[in-house]
Amino acid sequence: MSEHDETPNPRMSRAGSSTAYLKLAVVVVLAIAALVWLVQWIQYRRNHVSADDARVKTAEVTVSSRVPGRVLEFSHIGGDHLKQGAVVARLYSRPQELKLQELKDRVAGIRAEIDYQQQDMAMTGHQLQGGIQEAKRLLDTDQAAMQAAKAGLEQARKTFHRSERLFRKHMVSGQQRDLDYYHLLSAQADYQRADRQVKMDSTSLANARGGLLTNPQMALPTRDLLKAKLVVTRKKLAEAQAALQREQVQLDDRVVRSPLDGVVDKTFIQPGEYVSAGQPILMMHAPDDVWIEANIKETEVDELRKGQPVSIHVDAYPNQTFRGHVRVIGHAATSQFALLPDPNPSGNFTKITQRIPVRIAIDQGHKARLSPGMMVEVDVDVSNRPTGG
Repeated sequence: MSEHDETPNPRMSRAGSSTAYLKLAVVVVLAIAALVWLVQWIQYRRNHVSADDARVKTAEVTVSSRVPGRVLEFSHIGGDHLKQGAVVARLYSRPQELKLQELKDRVAGIRAEIDYQQQDMAMTGHQLQGGIQEAKRLLDTDQAAMQAAKAGLEQARKTFHRSERLFRKHMVSGQQRDLDYYHLLSAQADYQRADRQVKMDSTSLANARGGLLTNPQMALPTRDLLKAKLVVTRKKLAEAQAALQREQVQLDDRVVRSPLDGVVDKTFIQPGEYVSAGQPILMMHAPDDVWIEANIKETEVDELRKGQPVSIHVDAYPNQTFRGHVRVIGHAATSQFALLPDPNPSGNFTKITQRIPVRIAIDQGHKARLSPGMMVEVDVDVSNRPTGG
């Protein structure tokens, strides 16, 4: 080997040193970045409580019929949107319609009877008033005649007594005395007749006030009696109207309507089926009434407060942002609601961290796109501690 070949190349030496420095710088930068990320991750984990098994929840409403019957109309499927009050299903209702019409006719008939009784009461009142006035007029006339007869009787009695004295003194003839006596008897008869007529008129007036007219001879019901009959008829009308309202409710119940603005989740019947009272027809929910339910470890619940902000990551929409806040922190572990609780009768105990249900309200994001049951990941910012939580 020549002397020239054994001499080191300064350029190659400098290039190798630069590469080594560059690699070292890259490693240092990566290490620093990793350290920063690790510190940030640790800090994030200290300030956040996370759950990766959260789900979208909602208030599922089961729509059912209040009465039994055969379904004539039902055409909804899952995903249909229903407005509040929209028709869900119609049941066979022909007998109820006929019964309703019968009750309507009955109510109309009782109302017509009430109108007739009111007119009869008014006409009877006029007749009774006229009869009473006529009886009063006759009584007044006969009372005046009785007073005149009484005055004639007094005059005839005085004349007879005077004739009797004069006859004893032989100042008038016996014929004159007898004539005055006959006048007295006639006056007495006239007075008695007038008195009997006044008594008859008083009886007629009392009868007229009681509803018995003597001219012409006819009996009329009193106003109190007619009022009592009208009260009874109005009670019948109230009972008929109540029966009509009950039948109208029965008929209305044969049209099942949506209780809210929502989306159909599942249907359970087909047209033509016979449904029982309370049998589910479909299930639905309000799209805007959804929330997140996360099961948080019991060891982390102490960090939670109501109102703390929450980042929500929906598996179905990874590119969309949802945010919310802690609304309710449960007071019982999910194991308490298990269908088959574990009472641990054998005495072999394995301690398992329990989960506490936490409800999270959604404040930001398109809630209508969230379907009940969707998987969600949540991160609760526990560094924020609202007062009163």
